[in-house]
Amino acid sequence: MEYLCYPLKYKIMKFQLLFITLFTLLLTSCIKDEALNPEADILALAFPENSLRTQEVEINNDYIVVYPRQNVNLRDSLITSIELSEGATYSRISNSLHNDTLFYIDVVSQSKAYTKRYSVIQVEDFPSVFEFETWVKPSMNFQYENPKEGAVQWYSSNNGIAIAWNSASKPANEYPVRKINISGNTAVELRTMVGPGKIMGGTTIPCVAGSLYLGGFNPLTGLSNPLRSTSFGIPFNSGKPVQLTGYYMYNESSEDYINPDGSRDKNKKDICAIYAILYKTDNKVHSLYGDDIDTSPNVIARAEVKPENIKTGNEFVYFAVDFDYASYPIPFSWEELANNEYKLAIVFSSSHRGQYYEGRPGNTLIIDNIELKIEL
Repeated sequence: MEYLCYPLKYKIMKFQLLFITLFTLLLTSCIKDEALNPEADILALAFPENSLRTQEVEINNDYIVVYPRQNVNLRDSLITSIELSEGATYSRISNSLHNDTLFYIDVVSQSKAYTKRYSVIQVEDFPSVFEFETWVKPSMNFQYENPKEGAVQWYSSNNGIAIAWNSASKPANEYPVRKINISGNTAVELRTMVGPGKIMGGTTIPCVAGSLYLGGFNPLTGLSNPLRSTSFGIPFNSGKPVQLTGYYMYNESSEDYINPDGSRDKNKKDICAIYAILYKTDNKVHSLYGDDIDTSPNVIARAEVKPENIKTGNEFVYFAVDFDYASYPIPFSWEELANNEYKLAIVFSSSHRGQYYEGRPGNTLIIDNIELKIEL
């Protein structure tokens, strides 16, 4: 009986051995053929301690903004740490021109198939007047433009919607924020538009407001959590802000109002937004975002053209609004100002609740010659 069963056992053992061999080869092949990471992003960057006025570095799609302390030379400074996409490598490229770009960082993906060049830009002085005559393309991958005053780069809803649209060929004048010529001078036109709907990451953007602000934008969270991708405010130590002035021209659209869920309401009113906020940073609050800029307890003062005071029409309207310190519990401190604990945000939007992806498509806000008046 044992003799009769032996060939069968032998065949089963051979089959098991063959299965294990094939499985091992298949597993080895899968590991061998696993795609290398094609991403070439800088996730975090640090300079020597106490060389910057902020605890964080603003990392954007292909440029980085830093705010050095007085008399600190970052052009030749070492990078103390850098975090890259998995498997990526980097090299530092000197900039021979003595402008706001300190140097470049070239990042090569793990797969070696993609290289991204970051410009490292420094901001030393805060301009008091913004005339919007200079415009630049913040990203090499898209055509949109944002205004720039000195070394201070304005951010806009263009930064985020460019990623959502993912269209390198879309011209600058089709974005929600664009330059416009009026009487031989350049101004900023902000327009509310129908959004792209559902985008990668599962986020739905039914409506896009034209928004312009001082702050930053993190593209790595732009698709997964857009409200946290927009950071408001830049380091400010130039004095005590007392008044925001400028010119605007606003017209409300007759289109249906689009709610955050995509539903439409023909009776719901919309209005533009014009305001500035001074706030205090600390170990917990490095910046304010789209979901807390209106509610943060760190706000020290706010200057705003109240919605009920906004005028519509085809002529520029002059505004001058004082910073309100009395309505906020944190007192202004000259010592904290000197210690680089404050940030200032100036915000314009064609729809008052645009950060929640709602508003009337067709709303138009034009702004020009913005001035921040300070007490020294």
